[in-house]
Amino acid sequence: MTYHGISVLGGAVRLIPWLIVLACMIALTSVPTSLSVQALLGVGAFAAIFLMRGFVNTRFGRMIILAIASAVVMRYWFWRLYETLPAFEDHASFAAAVALFAVETYLIGVFFLSCIVMADPVDHGRPKPLRVRDLPTVDVLIPSMNEPVELLAVTLAAAKNMSYPEPLLNVVLCDDGGTHERCMHPDPAIAIAARARRDELTALCEKLGVLYRTRPENRGAKAGNLTEALAGLDGELVAIFDADHMPARDFLARTVGYFAEEPKLALVQTPHFFLNKDPIARNLDLSDRNPPENEMFYSVIHRGLDRWGGAFFCGSAAVLRREAIDSVGGISGRTITEDAETSMLIHGKGWRTMYVNHALVAGLQPESFASFLQQRGRWATGMVQLLVTRNPFLVRGLSFWQRLCYLNSMSYWAFPLVRLVLLLAPLVYLFFGLEIVVTTAEEAFAYMGSYLVVAYMVQNILFSTVRWPFMSEIYEIAQTPYLIRAIAGAVFRPRSASFKVTSKEETIGETRISDVGRPLIFLFMLMLAGIAALVWRWNAYPGDRQVLQIVGAWVLFNTLLTAASLRALVEKQQRRVAPRAEDLNVPAVIDMTDANGETVAVPCVISNISYSGMGVSIPPRALSRDLDRPAQGDILNVTPASGNPDAAPGAIACEVQSSGSQDGRLVLGVSFDSDQDREGFQSIATIFNGDSRRWQQIRVHQTSKAKGLIAGFLMLIRLSLAGLFHTGRALSGAEGRGGRLNANQDGPAWSDETSIEEQAFIFAQSQAPRRTARRVADRPVATTTDATSGQGALGDPRTA
Repeated sequence: MTYHGISVLGGAVRLIPWLIVLACMIALTSVPTSLSVQALLGVGAFAAIFLMRGFVNTRFGRMIILAIASAVVMRYWFWRLYETLPAFEDHASFAAAVALFAVETYLIGVFFLSCIVMADPVDHGRPKPLRVRDLPTVDVLIPSMNEPVELLAVTLAAAKNMSYPEPLLNVVLCDDGGTHERCMHPDPAIAIAARARRDELTALCEKLGVLYRTRPENRGAKAGNLTEALAGLDGELVAIFDADHMPARDFLARTVGYFAEEPKLALVQTPHFFLNKDPIARNLDLSDRNPPENEMFYSVIHRGLDRWGGAFFCGSAAVLRREAIDSVGGISGRTITEDAETSMLIHGKGWRTMYVNHALVAGLQPESFASFLQQRGRWATGMVQLLVTRNPFLVRGLSFWQRLCYLNSMSYWAFPLVRLVLLLAPLVYLFFGLEIVVTTAEEAFAYMGSYLVVAYMVQNILFSTVRWPFMSEIYEIAQTPYLIRAIAGAVFRPRSASFKVTSKEETIGETRISDVGRPLIFLFMLMLAGIAALVWRWNAYPGDRQVLQIVGAWVLFNTLLTAASLRALVEKQQRRVAPRAEDLNVPAVIDMTDANGETVAVPCVISNISYSGMGVSIPPRALSRDLDRPAQGDILNVTPASGNPDAAPGAIACEVQSSGSQDGRLVLGVSFDSDQDREGFQSIATIFNGDSRRWQQIRVHQTSKAKGLIAGFLMLIRLSLAGLFHTGRALSGAEGRGGRLNANQDGPAWSDETSIEEQAFIFAQSQAPRRTARRVADRPVATTTDATSGQGALGDPRTA
């Protein structure tokens, strides 16, 4: 069996240098040494890793760094096992110490799994261009339950807007909010809302040229919805997008070619890129340069999984081969993480998967901390369910490396239990006097100090630009008190979990403490109680001060982390229902009325956009004429400019919500008319997500700045102080240009002889699909994407 042209045996060979070095160093880890020698080994390991950090992006350099770190980790583990556990006769202390040691052993196991995953992350080049006559048929499925119709309209329009021949593209809305079961619900309010929703979405789909599908009953949640929709479809490929994931025009053009190159390829997964910050990042007021929390997975870890054939379906922003789905009986729904479950079964059938690290969708994250917890609770529950009910070591057909990849992904979600133990362990000594680690300050410095420094250092080197120091701890502690129950339920009642859709239309009227704040506040109060107990013991038991130095540093560090995470509870005011894409600068024209009552096309710029409205700025020179200023409630049209003659945008019908002046410019806030026509929705979708390079450029910007451990620790102190200040205030109540183009009614005349990539405006010197003999490449082209990202849609693929 091979993965990406590399045999499983070849994959094992890639680990041989690391394994040889590791074997030699492990042989030394169990050899007893004096404390001075151990301290020198720790300093030497630190120095060696520091010197090798510049070679981390080479295979050899990465192997050496991981091997050195592995030796330090194993020396620490052997020291903990043989030297630090209390006597069995002290039953209470022994039990507490073993519990802590078990958690540390788990963490060390995860470390070694991560070493394998991170050994050699893979990147894929572009596939060979496919001629249109060779393209497969594609069914695009967009499952929905209770999302706003305005959001669905933009997502459906974006899917319909993808650069792909219309006869080969079939967009389907899979609506679980308008099932017969819900329309006939015994609660009249639910039934009336379901029937109204079904009627509204049916009309919307008819307007957009999209198929509307519902089903008799809400069985099997998202997996059941998708599987039943597939029963009436026959596309060779299936693209799946969540209702809030808007695909770029070039999504299919950048992905379908891989399936032609590899007949056994079942899946191409792309990153999940989000327009808005997650609630923790927003509430902590993290800078825009702080890498988003999901980038560690999508920029690095998933590429590592892909090297071993372990890339898996993430529920959206992916293309799957229909034959592979059918080979496992459809989208599997035994657990509530149908994506990873289906991937594992597909892998078991011998199919390959691939991860392409290029953002091709723009989605929305939950707006409130409570909704964020609901989403993460669902993921945690589903992955633990999967581990319990479909243990990867019991699934037939998986390679050894794939089993390790799935185990690595599933085991991560035990972090609530791990974090809780690490937070409470020092309190066991401070509150009850139980001895959990038998050591001296000198031994702790030599063994524990070198272990912690090297572990944090290696993590910082591997993930320096995608996860700043201590951010993982802050995020995990913020979730820990809430996900513990979900994890326990998944372990003891794995088949009782239910799928809950995350809200996409929340607003926060004023800055306040989250309604779910009590558990995290209680956890922080425990940390403060630990500090109080530390002060008392320091004065009451002078003979224990050497141990108290170690325990005190531990509990102080935990308090800093918990104080920083506490601010996640301070929900910042968020009145906009729909997150916006900012700083667009898309040229457009707006219809205004002059003194004679005639309509005049006035140049303007679209500055930002959401699925419900946008900001429009009219420059001073365009206001020199005698024009009537738009007032709140006025209905007008805004038409974005485009340089593509075969994709002329339609006018967007808008209602003025606000009007003001800024630096001589007239600034309008407009909402989209609910009775928008098809061309209007297509224009909105094009502005939102015309070219994926805009999102990819943002990702590069967000992950271009590294932060070292010292700078990270100073940032932790700042976040902790800010967390205390803002949480206290919230608890006390103190917080609170171009010409207008006619809409194109006809689709482009796709050429059977030219590649889909060229006709999707990806290659710089390509010839666009056309209805006339005029060559687009003969003249400069100014597209919507030109104005928004600084690059033309006809960019060189080598820089895309």
